[in-house]
Amino acid sequence: MEGPFVQPAQPSPALLGLNHLLHIRRDQLRFYERLRDTHGDVVRLRLGPYRSHLLFHPDHIEELLTRKWSNFVRFKKLVQVVRQWNGDSLLLAEGDNWRERRRKVVPAFQTKRLPGYGAMTVSETTRLCDQLSSEAVAGRLSMDTDATMARLTLDIATRTLFGAAPRTNGADIERAIQILSDTAFRESTAPVSMPDWLPLHGKYRKKWAMRIMDDLVRALVHERMHRGTQGDQADLLASLIQQHEGHFEQIRNDVMSLLIAGHETSGALLSWLFACLAQNPDWLAKLRQELEVNLKGSLPVAADLKTLPVLRAVVDETLRLYPPAYTLFLRQAEQDTDLLGLQLRKGDLVQIVPFITQRDPRFFVNPDEFDPARFLTDPTWPQYAYLPFGAGPRVCIGQNFGLIESCLVVATVLQRMVPDRLAHFPSLSAKFSLRPQEGLPMTWSMI
Repeated sequence: MEGPFVQPAQPSPALLGLNHLLHIRRDQLRFYERLRDTHGDVVRLRLGPYRSHLLFHPDHIEELLTRKWSNFVRFKKLVQVVRQWNGDSLLLAEGDNWRERRRKVVPAFQTKRLPGYGAMTVSETTRLCDQLSSEAVAGRLSMDTDATMARLTLDIATRTLFGAAPRTNGADIERAIQILSDTAFRESTAPVSMPDWLPLHGKYRKKWAMRIMDDLVRALVHERMHRGTQGDQADLLASLIQQHEGHFEQIRNDVMSLLIAGHETSGALLSWLFACLAQNPDWLAKLRQELEVNLKGSLPVAADLKTLPVLRAVVDETLRLYPPAYTLFLRQAEQDTDLLGLQLRKGDLVQIVPFITQRDPRFFVNPDEFDPARFLTDPTWPQYAYLPFGAGPRVCIGQNFGLIESCLVVATVLQRMVPDRLAHFPSLSAKFSLRPQEGLPMTWSMI
């Protein structure tokens, strides 16, 4: 296979790259795709005071994420934005601080805990299906599937993170998370930062959202610490309290980070998955047949997933086409670095966009086609051409939990209800995560 280009092409910047920022804010996926098609595997952009490099080839991605990863930190401007509500969490930590925080969080995702998380996932999904069945008219129900999946994954996160019942103000919590996600994208791509004291609508929304989320997390952490964490309790918060030895702010920050990141990505994945199945009735039929043969009407458990290869292939193919983490966290060089011949200077930015690389025709046959069959055989693509959870030492810590959660939700839902074909596939909204542009209106038939 031909290797990546090492000499970056640079599109013409205007006003120190303000034109590039405008393209990113307007439709960044189309902008990145056009850059890759026009300039190749390495593209350098001027973004205000920064030189930013887009890397589209698996060889450069592997070198950055696995061999030279310690030469980079997360983009400091974006870190400052997210830290406003996440605090000093695992997501934002670097160096020895990151290693120590990750060591403390890892036990919460141990394999032995996953069956317990899976049981909570199926319980919450069954509760949702019961509710939707009661709302159906003549066995049919129309709803915004994106909003429904977002609320479901929030309730699952509440159970698995806190060991608590779903919140009665779940709609406010979900709205607050969306506001903070939009805020992170808007503030990190703004040429000029506006102070929070300005009487602007966006600033009021941001403060409201931060207050809602802070009140939620602090109350639930206080409640759980008061109850104690004795015994082998299968939820993340119990593990975090033990590992952080009761240090409240450290617990609060990691819970906030895991709740927002995990809920946001899981909800988006489920929305895209059901949209893909509704648009591809043949694969929907294959998956339903697999569930019927292997589950025989029983509720799924985590141990069942190894007997459901079509289900896992559908999840993997959805992650290839519509990765919620469509772009990885922007990196910033801490020192001059040679990246397979690409010379990066200290302070340079580096961006990896799985959405583009995972649709590259050099690595995937008919790359824009939804074809889970490609995941039912051994991969034909380079390892780092497919990375919906990132790669290397900073790979998503909740990857296994997220996959089990998604598979169990899909298996439970499709035993109770089936989506009708979509009139129109939703447009993409690429902000802090990849979501349907105007929600996901769908009609479902109850079984």
